Amino acid sequence: MRRASALPASMNAWVLEQYKTPLIKKEVAIPQITQPDQILIKVKAASVNPIDTWLSKGYGNNILSTWRQLEKGSLQSVSRLPLILGHDCCGEVVDVGANVKKFKISDEVIAVIPGTWQGTHAEYVLTKANAAAPKPIKANYVEATTMPFVACTAWAALVTAAQVNPNNASGLRALIHGGSGGIGSAAIQMLNAWGAEKVVATCAANNMEYVRSMGGIPIDYKDHSAKDRLKSEGPFDVILDCVSSDLAQWSDNVMKSWKNSVHVSIVSPLFGETDKYGIPGGIASTALTFFQRACTFPLNGRWFTYAYFWPNEKCLNQISSFIDNGRIKIPNIDRVYKFDEVPTAYIHSSTQDVRGKIVIDVAGDDLLSAGKEIADDPFLTPRVNVI
Repeated sequence: MRRASALPASMNAWVLEQYKTPLIKKEVAIPQITQPDQILIKVKAASVNPIDTWLSKGYGNNILSTWRQLEKGSLQSVSRLPLILGHDCCGEVVDVGANVKKFKISDEVIAVIPGTWQGTHAEYVLTKANAAAPKPIKANYVEATTMPFVACTAWAALVTAAQVNPNNASGLRALIHGGSGGIGSAAIQMLNAWGAEKVVATCAANNMEYVRSMGGIPIDYKDHSAKDRLKSEGPFDVILDCVSSDLAQWSDNVMKSWKNSVHVSIVSPLFGETDKYGIPGGIASTALTFFQRACTFPLNGRWFTYAYFWPNEKCLNQISSFIDNGRIKIPNIDRVYKFDEVPTAYIHSSTQDVRGKIVIDVAGDDLLSAGKEIADDPFLTPRVNVI
C-alpha cells in the first residue's frame, strides 16, 4: 500500500442501522485496503440517487445479502447492516493497493462503488481502481459527481445489453422512456455523442425543455397523441425503458422488424421479487416475467432484455473525457446539501419534486473551487441550488 501520511483512524458517516429507520451520523473506522486492486478515496462530493432511498427501506435486501455472502465465501447468511449508502462520488485518492498503477496519492477521481460495498455517504470510501477514472478538469467536485452512477447504468443498458457503441451508433434511432431522469438524460447524451441519427425521449410536459437541452426529441408521455408521435419518429433500433410504463411496453410496436432491434429495461423485477418470494422463488418469478415479455420478440427479429448497474472503467474514462471536450453536458443539479443534511436530502429524493441531481457537498469546499475557470461557461455550469 502507498498511503497518504497522517490519515485519521476514524471518519464521519451516515449509517443505516435498521431498514425503514432514519440515517444516523456516526464516527466509524476508516475502511482499510484489503486487496491489491483497491483505492481509498477521501470523498469531496457524492450523489443521492433514487436507488439509495429505496435501499434504505430494505429494497433488494435478499439478493444483495446473498451476493455479499457469495463474495465472502460464507456458508452462513450475511447481514448488510449497519450500512453506508451511496453509489458514486468525486474525491481524492489517499491510499492505493499494491497492484494499482493508474492512480497515485492526491489524484482527483470520479468513482462508483460495487453494489454490495459500503457507500459514499461518508468522509472516506473504498472502491476498486477499475471503478474509478480521472476527474474531468472542466468540472468542480459537485458537478463531476453527477455522472458516474447514471452513466454506468446507461452504459450497462446501451453497450453491455444492447450492444451499441461508438463504432456502430451512427444512423441509429433510439427511444428513451424517462428521458428527463438521471439515467435517461445520460443515455440521450451518450447516444448523441456516439453519432446516433436521433434520440427521442418521453417525459413529463414540464421537463420537455430540459430533455431538448440534453439533445433529445421530447414527447409528453401523457399527451393523447404520444403514440402517433412515436410512430412518426420511429421505427427505432433501440428502446431504453427507465420507467416501466404502459407506453414503454406499447412502444414494442415502433421497433424495427428483422433489424436485430432491442428493447432494454433497467426496471427489472428481480430485487422486488426476491424480497417477496426469497431467492429461488424470486429468481423463478423474474424468469417467468422475462419470458412472458420476451417470448414473441424473436418472431419479428427483435429481442428484449434487462440491464443492471455495473461499474465500468471504460465508461467512466469516456464520460470524463466527453465532459472536458464538450460532448456531454453536466446534468441539472436540483439541490446541493451539506454533509450534515444527508437525511433531508433523502427525504427530498423520495418526493416527486426532483428535477435533476441531488448532491452532497461532503468536504464543504467552495463549490467552484475546482472549476472557477469555467464558472461563466453555461455549457458546463448547471443551475445549482444550495440548501
